[in-house]
Amino acid sequence: MFFNLLLAAGSETTRNTITAGLVALVERPREWTRLQDDRSLLPTAVEELLRWASSTTYNRRTATADVERHGERIRAGDKVVLWWQSANFDERAFPDPFTLDLARDPNPHLAFGAGTHFCLGAALARLEIRLVFDGLLDRVDSVDLAGPVERTRSNKHAGFRHAPVRCRPRDGGDPPAT
Repeated sequence: MFFNLLLAAGSETTRNTITAGLVALVERPREWTRLQDDRSLLPTAVEELLRWASSTTYNRRTATADVERHGERIRAGDKVVLWWQSANFDERAFPDPFTLDLARDPNPHLAFGAGTHFCLGAALARLEIRLVFDGLLDRVDSVDLAGPVERTRSNKHAGFRHAPVRCRPRDGGDPPAT
């Protein structure tokens, strides 16, 4: 069961974050061009895409001690839901949180959780996301949606069933597969 958890957690989340990040860039062609023009933004762009397109929306936990947070009392044994996606758009942590800013720094997003629940595969996911976008930037001039985006039906993960795109190659090269 643990292996199945690692397999799903390591593939579904990263794949969906890459897809959501690409869709966000398609919807903001100036940001795509900005990244093309300044590849030094790629590390902060990866972090911003993780914040923007985090595929795990929430987790439920059981409080182990009495605590008070933001004026709310939580007792040991209470069930609490951590809305990671909401935290990633919290105005107290992110100036202008509803703007995709590929140069955002610092970027204290919670796409990988926190504390003892921090994602075991965070470094691998960051590498995979960076490599995909680095490869696209090498080969693709522009990206457009080639059909409707269809999301998965889930109250746990933000995922995609279909997100067809059309890639226009850079400088007359062969286009990558859609």
